[in-house]
Amino acid sequence: MLTGDPNLIELLREEIRRAGPIPFAVFMDQALYHPAHGYYSSGRAALGRGGDYFTNVSVGPLFGRLLAAQFSEIWEVLGRPNEFTLVEQGAHEGEFARDVLEAAQRHHAEFSAALRYTIVEPFDVLRHRQSAALAAFRDRVTWRSSLNELA
Repeated sequence: MLTGDPNLIELLREEIRRAGPIPFAVFMDQALYHPAHGYYSSGRAALGRGGDYFTNVSVGPLFGRLLAAQFSEIWEVLGRPNEFTLVEQGAHEGEFARDVLEAAQRHHAEFSAALRYTIVEPFDVLRHRQSAALAAFRDRVTWRSSLNELA
């Protein structure tokens, strides 16, 4: 028995009926990133201890705190520039960005004043969640839809 989004399953079946077999890469792209039915793009991805999988970020703020200290050291080595921009791709719900920004604000005040954060996020549903998680840092966070927009 197939499990998953029945609408996506039907779309894939239709494509196979129409054009024949599809490459695995196409299947995975649709399964993960289809605008309405993909695992990530639909906003249904379940991360954390009770979810489908977990990452360093999804189990607590320590990873972000440690990297905030490292980023502050890099900023120092670079001569303490007035602006220091971090770029994150695949920020899911913004936990890592929040952890880094909070740790910088609490423990590295001068670095925090220089810190700017850019999230590359093509999916509106995730941008909204990130924006809510990062509301306290709205003046320092910007979003781009693709890496090409950074150039």
